[in-house]
Amino acid sequence: MKTTLLLLLGGMFYLSPFQAISQTTLSGTIRDASEKPVPFVNVALLTDGDSSISKGTASDQQGFYTFDNVRAGRYLVRATAVGYQKVHSAVIDVSGQPVTMPLLTLNELTGQLGQVEVRAKKPFVEQQLDRMVVNVANSIVGSGSTALEVLEKSPGVTVDYQNERLQLRGKEGVIVQIDGKQTYLSAQDVIAMLRGMSSDNIDKIELITNPSARYDAAGNSGIINIRLKKNAGIGTNATISAGAGSGRFDRERGSIQLNHRTLKFNLFGNYSINRGGNYWDFDLNRNQPDATGDEPGRRNLVSQFSRLSFRDLGQNAKAGLDFSPSKNTTIGVVWTGLWSKHSELGPAGASFRRAENTPVYLQTSTKKTYNTYSQNQIGNVNLQHAFGEKGGQLTADFDLGHFSREFANSLQTQTVINMGNEIGPVANLLITQPTEIDIRTAQLAYNRPLKDNWKLETGLKSASVKTDNVLELSSGTSGVLVPDPKLSNHFQYTERVNAGFVSVSGKWRKTNLQVGLRTEHTHSEGKSLTLNQNIIKNYLKWFPSMFVSRPLSEQQTLTLSYSYRIDRPNYQNLNPARGYVDPYAYHQGNAYLRPQFTHAFEAKLGMKNGVFASIGANYTTDLMFFTIHAIEGNKSYVTTENLDHSSGYNATLSWPVTVVKGWQLQTNLMGYYNRFQYSYEGTVLNIENISGRLNGNNAFTLGKRWTAELNGWVSTPSVNGIWSSPWLGAMDFGLQRTVTSTLKLKLSVQDVFHSNRYRPRIDTPSSKQSGVLTFDTRVALLNITYSFGNQQVKAARQRRLSSDEESRRTN
Repeated sequence: MKTTLLLLLGGMFYLSPFQAISQTTLSGTIRDASEKPVPFVNVALLTDGDSSISKGTASDQQGFYTFDNVRAGRYLVRATAVGYQKVHSAVIDVSGQPVTMPLLTLNELTGQLGQVEVRAKKPFVEQQLDRMVVNVANSIVGSGSTALEVLEKSPGVTVDYQNERLQLRGKEGVIVQIDGKQTYLSAQDVIAMLRGMSSDNIDKIELITNPSARYDAAGNSGIINIRLKKNAGIGTNATISAGAGSGRFDRERGSIQLNHRTLKFNLFGNYSINRGGNYWDFDLNRNQPDATGDEPGRRNLVSQFSRLSFRDLGQNAKAGLDFSPSKNTTIGVVWTGLWSKHSELGPAGASFRRAENTPVYLQTSTKKTYNTYSQNQIGNVNLQHAFGEKGGQLTADFDLGHFSREFANSLQTQTVINMGNEIGPVANLLITQPTEIDIRTAQLAYNRPLKDNWKLETGLKSASVKTDNVLELSSGTSGVLVPDPKLSNHFQYTERVNAGFVSVSGKWRKTNLQVGLRTEHTHSEGKSLTLNQNIIKNYLKWFPSMFVSRPLSEQQTLTLSYSYRIDRPNYQNLNPARGYVDPYAYHQGNAYLRPQFTHAFEAKLGMKNGVFASIGANYTTDLMFFTIHAIEGNKSYVTTENLDHSSGYNATLSWPVTVVKGWQLQTNLMGYYNRFQYSYEGTVLNIENISGRLNGNNAFTLGKRWTAELNGWVSTPSVNGIWSSPWLGAMDFGLQRTVTSTLKLKLSVQDVFHSNRYRPRIDTPSSKQSGVLTFDTRVALLNITYSFGNQQVKAARQRRLSSDEESRRTN
């Protein structure tokens, strides 16, 4: 252990150039009969004579493989993959020079595969060197859930239900992608979309905390990429899944994936629907100033409650076609559609006192009705062309996207108690806000191999976004609602981002290097037609990144990374219009918001036994954060402001354990230290916080085709800006019966002890708040999955479309 620690510390500051003279590298490429790269092929280096295995590895996305530290001798290479015939290379002599193997071609099996019982199963959470992967597709407890419920179970991900925001490793500014395409939605609309998306249509969730230069520079805390299922079988095949269950409210799920693949064509599609209910019980106590000239120390003690019932209907669909006119060219079209309908209904109330144990001087009762319908559709045309084995590859994408939302919020309020002739709220308030967003993006990327196993990547991207929001607020008595021009607002926003990047990667002796530089020019214009306000921003920024990876021994690899990133405000946070939660609380945008910038560092130590450890640091300037302010004595509003800067440090430890035969335990432990420094309502605050989160995922093989899962998480008390929360946690259980190779039954119970309750607190020099928020999280679900058709597997083509970054901020 002491030797490992010394190597880890030494490796962080010095990369030794030493390499044994008698060892070298051996590399090559694997393609199929149509000369397309075949990823994830098992490749073995065999010693000539006895055919013993000297080393093993797997090919990457481009079909490339490499063996390090190969001693002088005579070898041959063997490649195997499901659905393909095994292939061997010719025997080759290895001396002290790097060796490039001749191209290996895999031919598909001509006969059908017999029934195969696969006993190895990917863990629910899998730590890879550059990202953490949550394998949703085969999860028992994840079946029949929503995408949001699965995401909350992911290590390092926090869902703030009260303010409808996502955090990754304790930080705001998360980019959410679907199949590598950014959603361009605000945090609120992302959560609404994930709430309406069935987990049965999800393959896996990737958590990328330090992206390279090829990704958009947006997202100061990283990327959450949700990969939807795509059947990769040859011929025609399909998978159908259906589920139902109940907590306090019923829930129903259904999905289907279809695929038809020939030598030149691949037609694919999927559809899922998610219907159900939920509830939102919220109690909040506020202590805020209400000073007057005669009473400078006067205060308001406010008690508020909301008892809302939700109904949700979410649908998502995807369809596409790949056509390969030649062995080196593929043309594809993809359409993705997301629809979400959400409604809320229930009572809310507020009461006001001047001090503890004093009479209530004002009390109101409100009936709240909230309805929203949104849709997000993106069409993509893409081209991929390979210029031969050493000529590189060209990819091009063009996206057209349209997001729309219809929104209506009605508040009908009665004043129950009014002592002292206090001014009560208006009897009726109606807020409508239709939103339209159009997105156009184009991207061109090229990569090619260089000498000595080095690689060059470069690309250009242009994105244009136009938004139109018309908020109309009407108030008055029942049946006599009058538009309020002071609180209504027509807001338009346009943004153009032109970007380019270059990245060089390869190996120098024993060290893998990747150095990248991205530049982005942004021109934006926010215009309030109502306020006659026009704000123009124009700036050019450079975003470097670097990754260094080096084996410390045959069992350990150290990876160091750095990136500089930007997080632009989402479009709705720039809109100065108000959106009311109840008569005494509202949200208001800030047209003067500036983007925030983050320096991120990370060091990871990976070991062959699956253990990963990492430490990271980040520093953010012009920190964007949502704040709450008291106003008019009895009201409060939330807005987003630039709050100076913050710094944070994190550590992660992930390790798999075979407890006994048939019991696999994957544990992930994360610790955070965050420090916020900013001025809030005239007071300079320095807030420090140490917190942590523990995830445990147990997988049991019970025999006779029965398997089970027991997963849980717990997080310590934490502080995020002015908000704090206490201990949180939940436990889930799942049981699966594999009836046949194509039919599976799954039973899951989520949040068994109903412990997942959010308890936010705010403690500032002038105000204090504390609340409890409870949902319908304890739910039992039964799910059935059936697959039919040809299940012979072939590698599926992966896409990353060009409109990733823009979709996140839509709303």
